[in-house]
Amino acid sequence: MHIDHQGGAVNPIAIRETRVLARARRDGLVRVANSDERFATREFQMAGILPDRAVNWSDWTREVSARREAEGRAVDWSDYVKAALVALQEQERDRKGQYLRRLRGMDLYVDGDVPVASGLSSSSALVVAAAYAAMACNDITHSPELLVRLLGESEWYVGLRGGVGDHAVILLARAGHLSHIELLPTRVEYAPFPEDCRVVVCHSGVSAEKSAGAKNTYNERVAGYGIGLIWLRRRFPEQMALVDRFRDLHPAHMGISLAEFYAMLATLPVRASRERLAALAPEDADALSAVYRSHDEYPGGYRLRGVCLYGAAECERSRRALALMRTGDAAAFGSLVDLSHDGDRVFGSHGVPFEADVSDGAMERLSAMAGSPDTEAAALYLQPGAYAASCRELDELVDCARAVDGVLGAGLVGAGLGGCVSVLVRVDRVDELAETLRAGYFAPRGIEPFIEVCAPVAGASVASA
Repeated sequence: MHIDHQGGAVNPIAIRETRVLARARRDGLVRVANSDERFATREFQMAGILPDRAVNWSDWTREVSARREAEGRAVDWSDYVKAALVALQEQERDRKGQYLRRLRGMDLYVDGDVPVASGLSSSSALVVAAAYAAMACNDITHSPELLVRLLGESEWYVGLRGGVGDHAVILLARAGHLSHIELLPTRVEYAPFPEDCRVVVCHSGVSAEKSAGAKNTYNERVAGYGIGLIWLRRRFPEQMALVDRFRDLHPAHMGISLAEFYAMLATLPVRASRERLAALAPEDADALSAVYRSHDEYPGGYRLRGVCLYGAAECERSRRALALMRTGDAAAFGSLVDLSHDGDRVFGSHGVPFEADVSDGAMERLSAMAGSPDTEAAALYLQPGAYAASCRELDELVDCARAVDGVLGAGLVGAGLGGCVSVLVRVDRVDELAETLRAGYFAPRGIEPFIEVCAPVAGASVASA
């Protein structure tokens, strides 16, 4: 979780479908309709959504988002279609910045069974589907590797600075397999999904809306990685010389001991406001300002130490996952899922607020253990860290699932703050799990159970009439 935008590997499966019917038009008009009545039909001209010159995509999408917010306009479902179309059109510029060709308009009808605001990547599925439709209508081909980056970054258009992992699995998934996808650049390997296991997806009843305060929180957590790298590069230039992206923040890659690595992370503030960072790192003002542009300042300051410990440990967990699945060790894989969610946790048992211990004392103890003869407890992959993107309902749903014998691991799906959890469970315990969730989570809240048993399906494809 939460590391695809840092170049970390992800280990997903594809489970549901978004379907579109598309027909090319000659007038440059794009008309989008949806089988879900909550999403009204929209029309727009391609020429009206494009930049008037060659632009820096990062800067231009920030301008688009800022203008939308200044005008008081919420992100509309059609903006995800626009994001894909503009990103594709920008690939058609020549070296002088002129379009080699203009994309045709099209009629697009969207239907699907991916729940909205659930953490199951409904927006990314729409982006990929719209892009496939546009490419088919315009006789365009791009490699999956290019599309992973292009479509992931296209969502900057709606104001999200997320990663490309969702788009990667939508494009590259293989039926019956877990996909191990290394990102930036993209490289994929596969492992057979264990036949005696299923993934059970459960909706918490809380929507994971990517708007307003939630979008700001998503972007703030991602910014914690960037601020951490700026901080560490300034203070440890020699040790950080080989660190390009956050995924490279690993003691073996850096050529240092695990104890030294933890000591470096311990120099990060647990939390820091922009004002405090300005006082502590005045020489990094310009670099920090660039990171701040994606979001407003978060109350209480950035969670720097916990986020960076989580990210480094999660990258290591994701590296281990492929080998565990290839050897059939689903139980060990499930334990990594548990650790990952514990790094997102905000509530413990009985609804007690939870705050991970990343204090100076905790980091000193971790560094000391890493330097002792018995270092297993201090292993990087075993550290949950503190990304803290869960919520009370997600934590309670995870704990309810974990109480069932035969559940190997459970954790939130997607960016967090609501939506779904996924549960890795032995196939002979699926019914017991479903009944436990109905009685222990859904019934007390008076909400309709959303429990789906899933197996891996193949990625996106095109059928021509």
